[in-house]
Amino acid sequence: MLTEPCPAAGFARLLSLLGEQRTVVIQPHDFPDHDAAASAFALGELLRLQGYTPHLLYRGVIRSHSLKSMISELEIDLKRVKNTAGGDLIKCPCIVVDGNPANTNARPVTEFLFGVVDHHGNAAAPDCPFTDIDINSGSCSALVARYWEETGILPQKNIATALLMGIEMDTDFLARRVSKLDVDALYRLFFQADWEFSAKALKTSLSIRDLPSFKTVMANSKIRGNIFFSISNTDASQEVISILADFFLRFREILVTIIIETEGKTRHVSVRSRDPHISAARIIREALKDLGSGGGHDHMAGGLIDTEAVINENELFHRFLDAVAKEQEYS
Repeated sequence: MLTEPCPAAGFARLLSLLGEQRTVVIQPHDFPDHDAAASAFALGELLRLQGYTPHLLYRGVIRSHSLKSMISELEIDLKRVKNTAGGDLIKCPCIVVDGNPANTNARPVTEFLFGVVDHHGNAAAPDCPFTDIDINSGSCSALVARYWEETGILPQKNIATALLMGIEMDTDFLARRVSKLDVDALYRLFFQADWEFSAKALKTSLSIRDLPSFKTVMANSKIRGNIFFSISNTDASQEVISILADFFLRFREILVTIIIETEGKTRHVSVRSRDPHISAARIIREALKDLGSGGGHDHMAGGLIDTEAVINENELFHRFLDAVAKEQEYS
């Protein structure tokens, strides 16, 4: 298990290891969020300035209103693949950002896992030439921003804006799991970026169409001790499920929130914990055994229930209760 930042970090080291391999695939984790998309974009553009040809590829579906706005407004060339990269790209070095193949949500889209740049814990070290994993950082965007600082190159406004949004989103506007690296990066980026667009896009990420999800989560909620559990049987986006999980953690009596979407092509799960002794990442992995996959941080985790899995809502409730109980015994 990784408990300390990997010493083999640094953009100069990445370049030295890449050598003459000029075409590179950069892959955010499956069903990418703002931090993953920003990290992939900013790393790709920095490599482009060094004479490389980056291709940004991802699996899954983007269902976040604000992330779609970010990708469109900032002109992020992020392409979806169904399973693996096509053509000659399948042989190219792949750098996974904001994810780790050991966390199951970032299986490389090429045959050559070259590197991992990540800030998630609770996973084994990947077997690849380059790793930069700092579990103390609140965002992967801050790690990539450090690469830009290392080169002395000032990122263009759209790149700075993407990195700013990645940091703000993953740290909840510097309200959770913030490191000095995040704060320093945000300070360098803020006025270089379009911070007004960033605030508008992230603060107005919901739609009137999302209101039914709030209603069903309230109606289906179950509270057991300090655990809040609910099912959304409307077709909600990953963003809405995450916002709801964050919202119910604001209640003083609640330490753990679990929100599950049971409709739609992708069935999302969000888990939050504000108890330092209860890991959201371990809860979601334990509860979704044989049903799906998940991972993340101790305070925040997400996952998916397999589309072919048969869901019994009461069984799901008790799966998560048992997972939390196991965490409490573990601590």
